[in-house]
Amino acid sequence: MAKIYKFKGKKQSDRFLDDANPDNLCDYLAEENPDLPDRIIDAMALAMIYSTYLSMVCEEENYSCHKLFNQDLPKDLIPYGTKTIH
Repeated sequence: MAKIYKFKGKKQSDRFLDDANPDNLCDYLAEENPDLPDRIIDAMALAMIYSTYLSMVCEEENYSCHKLFNQDLPKDLIPYGTKTIH
């Protein structure tokens, strides 16, 4: 009798993160928003990639993303306290 092995492949979220190219996204964002500084475009590209990755992981783990963001962060994690810089 043959023994069947099941190999776990990469999850879709991990494949997405491997394939996501921030440079390509930056180029697209720069074309669409030529007036934005490069630092903002870089930050936007990374935020878009990682927010998509987070939502994919939460979906795969059957966890609500809203639970993560509806809780208060400990005050020692917030560098400027409760005051805003703007």
